[in-house]
Amino acid sequence: MSGAAFLDTIHADGRALVAAAESNWARPVPDCPDWDTAGLVRHTGAVLAWMAAIVVTGEPANFGSLPPAPDHDADLSAWFLANLDRTVGALQDADPQQQVWTFSSLGNHRMSWWLRRLTVEAAIHRRDAQYALAVQGGPAPIPLDADVAAAGIEEFVTEFLPGLLDRCTEGPCGKVHLLLTDATPDRWLDLDELGSDEPVDAQADATVRGTSSEVLLWLTNRRTDSVDLRGDRDLLGAWTRLKR
Repeated sequence: MSGAAFLDTIHADGRALVAAAESNWARPVPDCPDWDTAGLVRHTGAVLAWMAAIVVTGEPANFGSLPPAPDHDADLSAWFLANLDRTVGALQDADPQQQVWTFSSLGNHRMSWWLRRLTVEAAIHRRDAQYALAVQGGPAPIPLDADVAAAGIEEFVTEFLPGLLDRCTEGPCGKVHLLLTDATPDRWLDLDELGSDEPVDAQADATVRGTSSEVLLWLTNRRTDSVDLRGDRDLLGAWTRLKR
């Protein structure tokens, strides 16, 4: 997927997030249990403003130095969409290879790192809002775009999983096969080696099978009935103890 396509997806997912949330700002968000939909929009809108500040300056930004979200829920949609447009515009104007501050655990300081990060963030939280609506009788959430989900799996496995495993004293152990039905290659994760990839002939203790969207949602502890889980139930159950 091209950079322009990622930007289009961010814009579409951001608008869809607000559309799902604004019908009831007090609706609980099952996959983000500390938030209602107003809290989800405040969080994601603040992340947008934070990312825009970093993209424009190339330097770290302090959340506390940014304008706060509006106090009244009725003002959230306009505030969020203004931040969305501002951030997408800043990324559109930036050189993808420009060196900026990031929190990459791999030392990737290219502007394109933020493009992927926001694409995945917007897609997952859009799905969070749509799932919350579905739980209360609304339409089923739209799956994540396959290319976005594949990028999210790559990001999660390489950037975030090693740190999550390192910090978790009672986390999962063993080898996991991520079998993607709509993408190649599959992923083999050795959780005893901080999530490092294994050769394709490795013996899996557990297999997670589904589309890229379903597998990324499972990796990030979202509820999805479509993913097929097989193998070591203790390992699969322990996955939920990895704190995002």
